[in-house]
Amino acid sequence: MRVRTMKRKLAGITAAIAAIAFATSAAAQDVVVALDQAFPIRLAAPAQGVAIGNPSIAGVSVQNDQFLFVTGRSYGTTNLVVVGEGGRLLYSGRVTVTPDERNVVMVTRGTQNSARMECTPICRPRPDIGDTAAEALNEQITARTATARGE
Repeated sequence: MRVRTMKRKLAGITAAIAAIAFATSAAAQDVVVALDQAFPIRLAAPAQGVAIGNPSIAGVSVQNDQFLFVTGRSYGTTNLVVVGEGGRLLYSGRVTVTPDERNVVMVTRGTQNSARMECTPICRPRPDIGDTAAEALNEQITARTATARGE
C-alpha cells in the first residue's frame, strides 16, 4: 500500500513539473517575422482563443485549431496570446516585424538622394514604409483592395 501511495505522489509531482515546464516554454517563445511574410506556429493542443496585441503590426490567420500563421504588417513589436481549453495558456510571446533586407541595396546619389533597390537578380526600386514612393504605393494597394472587396 505504501508503494502505491508513493507512486501516486511521484506521478502527481511529475505531472506538476511537466505543467510548469510547459507553461514556461509557452510563455517564452518569441517570433521575428519579416514585413509581408508569414511565420507558421504549430500548437501543442487545440486553441480556443487567439489574440494579437496590435493588429496593425502583425496579423494572425488560423489554419485550424492547432496551426496558425503570423504575418508581418508593419514594423514594430506586439504580442500574441493563444489559450486552449479552460483558458490554459498555449502560447504567449512577442512578435517583432522587421524589414526583409535580403537582396536589398541602398543607392545614394549626392547627400540627400537615395533609393532602396531590390535585386533578384534585376534591380528595381523597392519603396518602404515612410518613403514618399511608399505612400503612393500604399494608396494604390488600398484602392486595389477596396475594389477586390467590392467597395
